[in-house]
Amino acid sequence: MSLLISLALFFIMMSLGLNLPSLQFGLLKRRPWLLVRVLLATCMVLPIVALLLLHSPLGQGLSAAVSTAVMLMAICPSAPMIALKSTKLAANPELATRLQFWSACAAILSVPLWVGQLPTEASETIWSIPAQEVAYQVFTVQLIPLLVGVSLRRWCAEWSERWNPVIQKSSKILLLVLLALILIVALPQVAPMLIGNLRGALLMFILTWIALGLGFAVAGDDGVERSTLPLVLSMRNPGLALLIVQRMAPNAVDLKAAVVGYVLVTAVGTAPFMQWRKANASQAQITGDV
Repeated sequence: MSLLISLALFFIMMSLGLNLPSLQFGLLKRRPWLLVRVLLATCMVLPIVALLLLHSPLGQGLSAAVSTAVMLMAICPSAPMIALKSTKLAANPELATRLQFWSACAAILSVPLWVGQLPTEASETIWSIPAQEVAYQVFTVQLIPLLVGVSLRRWCAEWSERWNPVIQKSSKILLLVLLALILIVALPQVAPMLIGNLRGALLMFILTWIALGLGFAVAGDDGVERSTLPLVLSMRNPGLALLIVQRMAPNAVDLKAAVVGYVLVTAVGTAPFMQWRKANASQAQITGDV
């Protein structure tokens, strides 16, 4: 299982690197405050919101697996499917790819920071792992494949153009197979737990919508940013979360199922936003044609 998770993450991040013509310092030079706002929101503000929700009346009494899954997903930015979903909404999906790149880099610092600072009584013993070990894992499965992809794009452009679509499809299939496998294996054991934790699903839904609203506020008045940034903030990285669980608590089947459950709740929670933005874009196009 650990090998499958690592392979899926490696190919996903390498594919992201293959989509970048160069290391993305252009956004840092042109829009530094936008980048700062996005990184602070996705790496710092959203985990704080998740922690506050877990300490609210809604979060009281949740199982350790559900509360831990919420925090794990909240601290793991740079979801693999951001660019794909952004393409359906924005005419220019490059912004999502650039922000995903920077979020993956920032995760090397932010994820160990949160893992090391979270109170152990609010979750399972998974939070007692050394921050340096988490940083090493994030570095090896996120930054290294990113740099490999960027290097291949720069030095082997023809090869990358030919094989990038294959790598993209393979990585997405690997991730979907991984999520489905975990759900199939875990569901018979944890279905009663999930049904008994409907408040946990509601909390995940609320956190998803807070992330959407936060992204919309950070975006400002630009239409492309208003369609892209909410997805960047609301969609989290289940592959990274599952890798942390697999390395530190491999037998926590209920925790893995709760992570997959968060992915499903996020898909449901972001669907109305995507429909609204599609309708808004269509209306703007009609108005422009007139």
